[in-house]
Amino acid sequence: MWVTGRAISTSSIARRKTLCASFIVRVQTNRLDERPADAAPHDPAHRVFAQLGATPWAGRHRITVDQNETTRLQVKFAAINTLPPVGKQKRYSPQVLTYIHALEEDPPPGREPIDWKLVTNLPVEDLSVAVEKLGWHALR
Repeated sequence: MWVTGRAISTSSIARRKTLCASFIVRVQTNRLDERPADAAPHDPAHRVFAQLGATPWAGRHRITVDQNETTRLQVKFAAINTLPPVGKQKRYSPQVLTYIHALEEDPPPGREPIDWKLVTNLPVEDLSVAVEKLGWHALR
């Protein structure tokens, strides 16, 4: 099949449709994950960032920041059962979302360290898949 002068396979089109139904976004709120019934309502241990923080680092990845600057990121990821926003919990059920955290190891003086917390509904089984998702985010 030809689209705008380039050959695209049918599997490539199916993959694009899958990606359109999937998402990778930057996490801006510390959502609740499901907590046991006996836990306190505002127990911070049942927040997504606490769960992600308890996850060990999966590895490191080197990226290019500017033309002449490279840096290393520590990367970790975890699949966490996440509750919808409080006002929508009656209409929507919890979802297992994968959270990816990338933190710059040695930022240069005068620049804030790279500290990305991303969430996706795509599966992430190992470091190479997490790095792929970070690359997708970096292209935005």
